[in-house]
Amino acid sequence: MEDEVMKRFLRILSLFLLVVSVASCHTKKDFDYSRWYKSDADEDGRRQMSVLSFNVRYGSAEDDKGDLDWSVRKNAVAAMLTDIHPVLMGCQECERAQRADILAAHPEYGVIYTTTSPKEECEEVAIFYLKDSLTVLESGTFYLTGTPDTPSRLPQSNHYRVCTWGKFKLIRGGQEFFCFDTHLDTHTDAHQTEMDAILSKIKVLNTDNLPAYLTGDLNTDESSTAFTPLKNYGFKSARIEAIVGDSHKTFNDFGKSSGSTLDHCFFKGFYAVQKFTTVRDTYAGVKYISDHYPINIILKFE
Repeated sequence: MEDEVMKRFLRILSLFLLVVSVASCHTKKDFDYSRWYKSDADEDGRRQMSVLSFNVRYGSAEDDKGDLDWSVRKNAVAAMLTDIHPVLMGCQECERAQRADILAAHPEYGVIYTTTSPKEECEEVAIFYLKDSLTVLESGTFYLTGTPDTPSRLPQSNHYRVCTWGKFKLIRGGQEFFCFDTHLDTHTDAHQTEMDAILSKIKVLNTDNLPAYLTGDLNTDESSTAFTPLKNYGFKSARIEAIVGDSHKTFNDFGKSSGSTLDHCFFKGFYAVQKFTTVRDTYAGVKYISDHYPINIILKFE
C-alpha cells in the first residue's frame, strides 16, 4: 500500500515539474540584441561615433525673451553637450558670438565654419568636432546654387545658403569619412536646386567612396522629392534605418505650435545606425534649448 502511495506521489511530482518546466520555456524574457551590433572596440570610439545636428536658433533674435534668450539658453546648450558629448555637431543659425560661447564652455571642441553671406555677419553653418578624437584632413564650404564655388544665392531664396563640409579621420580607429552640414531655404521651391548642388559636390569630393553623412535643418520632411536623387545615389535616412529610434517632431517653435520634422541625417557607407534620438530633455532648468530639438545619431563603422 505504501509503495502505491509513493508511486502515485512520484507521478504527481513528475507531472508538476514537467508543467513548471514547460511554463518556464514560454516565459517572455528581455533579449539584449545589442551584442549583435556591438563589439569590444565600440566603447573606445574605433567602431562607432555619436553625432548631432542642431539648429541652435540665432542669438540676436529680439523676440526671444526670458528663458528663450541666448544668455539663458547658452548654459542649457553647454549642459546638453556635457551630457551627450558628441564627436561631431553640425550647427545651423550659429552666430559668431554663439560659436564663441560654445567653445568657451567646451574648449575640447574645434570648429569648421563659414558665414552664409559674403558681405555681412549672419548665420554660420558650423561643424564642431572633438579635437582629441578626430583629425581634420580637408574642409571647405560651397553655395547651394548652380555656381557653388562662387558666393551666390537663388532668386527665390531669402538668404545665401551654404554647406560646410569636413573630411575627418578617427584618431583611434583610423577610419576616414565625410561630414556635410547645411541649412536649406524656407522656400521649398529652392530645395531641388540646393540638394542637386550638395549631391554634385559629394560626388566630386568623395571620389574614394568613403562613408559620408549629411545633417541639417532641411526645412521639409523626408517625403520631399528633393531628396530622391540623394537616395538614388545610396544615401539612407538615419531616422528610418536606426536600430533604435524615434519619430518625434524636431521643430518645436518654443512650444508655440505642434511642430514639424525639419531636421535630418542621411548617411552612406556606414555599417549601421545604432541609435537615432530626438533630444527633448530639459537642461539647466531650460525646457527649450532652441526652437528646434537636436537630433543625436550613433553611426557604426564596418
